[in-house]
Amino acid sequence: MNIKKYEVYKMMANILNVEINQISKINYDDDFANYGMTSILAIKLVVMLEEKYNFEFHDSDLLFDKFNTFNKLFALLESY
Repeated sequence: MNIKKYEVYKMMANILNVEINQISKINYDDDFANYGMTSILAIKLVVMLEEKYNFEFHDSDLLFDKFNTFNKLFALLESY
């Protein structure tokens, strides 16, 4: 899947209600929870990603620990 990181940053900024430049400063190994991401917001991100890239996450991939950092998220997305 051809993921555009900037598009994911825009989604994260929208979800967390911050400017995109704040999202782009997040270290790729930092836990999103440190920036206000909750489990409910994580599901919102999942839905946005599924709609944008026209796919569905496997149920086993919906645990927040599987995509709670940019490194994990982008690796997971690339596996689809």
